[in-house]
Amino acid sequence: MKKSYLTILPMALLASCSSELIETADNASKGNVEKVSIQSHPFEFEDGTRTLLTATDKGISFAWASYDALGVFPVSPTTNSQAEQKINVPAGCEPQDAHFASFDGAGWGLKIGNTYAAYVPYNGELPSATPYTAVPIDMNGQDGTLTTIGQKYDYMCAPSSANDAQCATNPTHELVFDFQHVVSILQFKLTMPVAATWKSIVITNDAGDKVWTTSATMNVATGAVTSTTTASSISLALSGVTTTAEGQEVVLYASVLPTTTGALTLTATTSADEEYTASLASKTLVAGKAYRYTVSELQAQPTYEAVDLGLSVKWATMNVGAQSETDYGDYFAWGETEPQSSNRYYWDSYKWGNGTSSSMTKYCVSTLYGTVDNNTTLDAEDDAASVNWGGAWRMPTHAEQVELVSNCTWKWVTSYNNVSVNGYVVTGSNGNSIFLPAAGYRSNGSLLSAGSYGDYWSSSLHESYSYRAWRLDFASYSRSSNNGDNRSYGLSVRAVCE
Repeated sequence: MKKSYLTILPMALLASCSSELIETADNASKGNVEKVSIQSHPFEFEDGTRTLLTATDKGISFAWASYDALGVFPVSPTTNSQAEQKINVPAGCEPQDAHFASFDGAGWGLKIGNTYAAYVPYNGELPSATPYTAVPIDMNGQDGTLTTIGQKYDYMCAPSSANDAQCATNPTHELVFDFQHVVSILQFKLTMPVAATWKSIVITNDAGDKVWTTSATMNVATGAVTSTTTASSISLALSGVTTTAEGQEVVLYASVLPTTTGALTLTATTSADEEYTASLASKTLVAGKAYRYTVSELQAQPTYEAVDLGLSVKWATMNVGAQSETDYGDYFAWGETEPQSSNRYYWDSYKWGNGTSSSMTKYCVSTLYGTVDNNTTLDAEDDAASVNWGGAWRMPTHAEQVELVSNCTWKWVTSYNNVSVNGYVVTGSNGNSIFLPAAGYRSNGSLLSAGSYGDYWSSSLHESYSYRAWRLDFASYSRSSNNGDNRSYGLSVRAVCE
């Protein structure tokens, strides 16, 4: 596999070394290319400098290593499946200096007059029918290190033509593949807030937009990338990343396909599942460039307790947006992840409608109520619990609310933990309990029924009326999980986890 190295050598040394191109094994039969050279380029940070990373933190150099492999496709006059080609590093170059290398065309000779295209990292498991226009790219499974990026995630490609002008009239019959990176590199310099072992980094688009391409195909002759799978977040599964004191710096990397990121949130999680977050500015990422994020302060996120009531899921002890078990917390329209700053909570302020109950733009199963997409469960990016609390937290389904009502004992109280507040103590068969305050609901600019009624959203659309969603509602004299409510209303959210 190709490897990346960090160096502190000046570019002048790289240039002198790169001129020492190796002559390949004898391949001088008439019509064959006699020498094939390949070259790559360092990643430059967006400030445009070319100084190397370990010296001044301005760039990332690239190097080939002997016995690494690349895949070469014949493109014209005929196409065929790929052949593996082993790389030779120029004699006299230190490994970290070798951004020029060569190979000898072993497997089949490269012919003058033909066109070829090459790529790395080499995938020896490609089906033979895979064309050069659709080599798969997989960006999943990164661990935050440059070593792993160099081995698996620095996708590059290069076309080349063994034409007369380049080869036949050249005494050395040399063919050059000039590899171009199709990815960008993100560098995260993080000042860690505590001594801990860190297990993951997650970078999420704040709006829930699927800005990250996680799988794609690459045309190795043109460098064009076609996205096949996208996501609103990417994650780095860390190994051996430990800080022994507050304020220690950790530097991590991610390889990503070019995109405009939008505003982001970075979440760092310890082995004890403690979460720390920071906001990151939007950047427009270009292939072959490196981008730096420096975070000097990660904010601790509150931890939330999950209570086992002997049901299929565990229930949180407080509402989303609350500071305690007795606090009402925030109110959310169904499918929205932030409270409405105007407290309007009516159809003219609802995110997934065009001003009326018959114009739903997402989550709809009937043309009577809007554009049909047959999506009946909130996506994670539209789930107020998932977005605000992260981790494994989410909103309960309708079935899980039915289970809570049917399989637990409910007792109406007017105070809880020495706080004067109305609501229900809900006790499971195992004796564990949670408290649900009667927080009321918001509609048309007003807070209604607070202290008398409780209304809690599920993540499930009402199948008969797409402008409604299932809810759990209660008063001192009743409780039900079989009612729907207008999606535009602001209701409470009580999270669950597995």
